[in-house]
Amino acid sequence: MADTINQKPCVVQKIETPQGFSVSYKDHLLYSKYNPAKNICSTIEKLQLLPGTIFLCCSPVLNYGLTELLNKLSENCLVILCEAEKELYDFSLNEGLFNISDKRLISCSPDKLNDLPLLIYNFASSGLYKRVIRIDMSAGTQFNKEFYEKLFAACSNSVMTFWKNRITLTRFGRRYSKNLFTNLHYLADSKPISDFFATVEKPLIVFGAGESTQTLLPSLRAQSAKQSILSDYYVICADTALQPLLKNGIKPDGVFVEEAQSVIVKAFTGTPKDIHIFAGLSSIPNLVHRAGAENISYFFTEYAEGRFFDSLKSQSFMPAANKPFGSVGLTAVYYALKFRKNENIPVYVTGLDFSYSIGITHTKGALAHILRLIQTNRLTSPQNYAAAYGLGTEKVTGKNGQTVITTPTLKSYAAMFKNFFASEKNLFDAGESGIDLGLPHAEIDCKIAATPRNDRETSETEATRHCEAEGRGNPYAKEIETFLQNERKALENLRDLLTGKTELKDDKLLEEIRKIAEPREYLYLHFPDGFKFSLEQSFLNRIRIELDYFLKLI
Repeated sequence: MADTINQKPCVVQKIETPQGFSVSYKDHLLYSKYNPAKNICSTIEKLQLLPGTIFLCCSPVLNYGLTELLNKLSENCLVILCEAEKELYDFSLNEGLFNISDKRLISCSPDKLNDLPLLIYNFASSGLYKRVIRIDMSAGTQFNKEFYEKLFAACSNSVMTFWKNRITLTRFGRRYSKNLFTNLHYLADSKPISDFFATVEKPLIVFGAGESTQTLLPSLRAQSAKQSILSDYYVICADTALQPLLKNGIKPDGVFVEEAQSVIVKAFTGTPKDIHIFAGLSSIPNLVHRAGAENISYFFTEYAEGRFFDSLKSQSFMPAANKPFGSVGLTAVYYALKFRKNENIPVYVTGLDFSYSIGITHTKGALAHILRLIQTNRLTSPQNYAAAYGLGTEKVTGKNGQTVITTPTLKSYAAMFKNFFASEKNLFDAGESGIDLGLPHAEIDCKIAATPRNDRETSETEATRHCEAEGRGNPYAKEIETFLQNERKALENLRDLLTGKTELKDDKLLEEIRKIAEPREYLYLHFPDGFKFSLEQSFLNRIRIELDYFLKLI
């Protein structure tokens, strides 16, 4: 600010002005020395307040404008006072400015601000809050400008993440639950994914279907002309990268699949049936009929939160669980790090570009590329130019300095990758293009020292050693059967309650319905209003319809 006064650094002083008090801090006045409350009150007066809004009031100091804001709030609104500067927070605390008894008001100390995005996500989970608006209450925000920007972005993303997840569950939640119960029937005959943990002693490569895979494959072929391509590596790929690898002479040790829709089956057309598949429990069940349960290992992606899923994860038969990454490439990297023997084993990633060039969205031979070629005619070119100019796309500079196209969703995947994996030891980016993943770059060398192998498919590798108990399967078949039987009985009892086949009436009936239905979120999580259970008749009518559907599955 232009207005400064001479004072001892880092001391907060209350300064009297003709129309109220101002505050000086670090040689700066935080309010006007003529009319301290004018600017913030004018800002709040111009605000268009919508229901379901969370207001981040940054650096409130003397709380000017707070009363006006509270008086103007619409339905289902919250005000959160955020102060990142410890001295300013202590000053406001000593002045008693945080002692306001209003349920719509929350004050957040500097040491709690990092937890604020999670708190706001929990607020959004109630379904009442839909947006976050930032209000700078004083010039105190200038001392932590970048922090407040990141805090606001994180809080906004928390709300958007909840509602994006709700949209996804509304569209696919029923399918996810259907696939989950269907795959539970095959779990007992599959190979536990835990058998792979901490077993791989070779370097690992994780392939995605981005353009950097297309760039890398010719160099691998050139380096490996006299040996089985990448025989000295444990190769993992995302489902859509399987076809490009096979066409370049690379048979992966494992393929990761999370897609819940049947379109992904096309990615396995014409591929060897003995390739091991790592599948999410909510992924398409058709793959087990194609590959056989002995060639599948399941993991559980927690596609929703709730008491049923917490109870399910606690069952002894459940495989390893992971948070939903959104991208199967991230899931493959997550488990690749678990597969390696120790942190000294390097893991390379390529094809996880989270961006694309104009006209090209995937590596050649990927499912999207093949489908595009099938649709090509005199009016439709094989290049997908429309993808580069769609709504929300933007140009960014890639890791190689070239301009690439990305979308908000792809950018969020790249940010998530950095957040989860950038600090992992011996994790390298072998890709030459795409968004920077925050990893050191390293080239893949196919000439590393290794035990000679005459036949990669029949030799003893890590893949065969930790799965040598062929056909052993999951030892928890009885537990799975008992769990499904108990679930079926509970749904049958609920159906009797909803159809009047009981002597219970009124409140006792509703209490019993809630007792059975509320902790089984899969019955209603895909409803538009399914973020919480309700005893309203219309809600129960819809649950009654879902009962028959899930009883047939279980």
